[in-house]
Amino acid sequence: MHKLLTVLCLSVVATFTTLTGPSAGEEVVDPRALKDAFFKTVFGLEYGGHADAFRVKRFEGPVRFFVDDRSGVGRALEARRFLNRLPRHIGHLRAEVVDRRSRANFNVVLVRDKDFAAVVASELRADSIAMNARCLVGVTTLNGRIQQSTAVIVADDDFLFSRCLVEEVLQGLGPMNDDDSLTESVFNDQSQHATFTKFDQALMNVLYHPMIRPGMTDSEAFRTLPQVFADLGLSH
Repeated sequence: MHKLLTVLCLSVVATFTTLTGPSAGEEVVDPRALKDAFFKTVFGLEYGGHADAFRVKRFEGPVRFFVDDRSGVGRALEARRFLNRLPRHIGHLRAEVVDRRSRANFNVVLVRDKDFAAVVASELRADSIAMNARCLVGVTTLNGRIQQSTAVIVADDDFLFSRCLVEEVLQGLGPMNDDDSLTESVFNDQSQHATFTKFDQALMNVLYHPMIRPGMTDSEAFRTLPQVFADLGLSH
């Protein structure tokens, strides 16, 4: 019997004086690099190990986001705009922003930097982990199906807000691992990206393709990816 498992994905984000988005050369996604990134981010966990670690994890039904703004710096509208745009960039993702937390299965909590650790402790019971993090998402899965996600995001730091909003929300949708080799992705705490890059959009479109099912093993995904890439026009 598979139990509900809560996974924590944290980010110790490097700070850069200059923020850069994807350059013109990044507009074309290399299928080989994308396939490599899929296995590096979808399988394995950034923190800890659980039964679903090496299985595909994603929402199977609609995602209902709720923005809980406790920061007092007026960034709830910016967060909602980003969340509302996600289905335009991720095919087959059904998502909406709802007005009540009781309706949500993905909570996005905006906080001040000084309150981050306390909110993580109360929301995710992970106070010891928060000491080494700058943003964090907790994800509860069952047989690879995400049941609930909660992201805690610092809103009173421009870079942290932009970067963490993208990374923690995307990780809360399924790719829960980081890798320093992924230079075109936010799934790399050393990268300068603070936007939803074309590379990460392609990665999320692969993950949410109907042929990629929650609970798949890496070998099952390996056999399926050529058809998925062909359908998405990502093959050579």
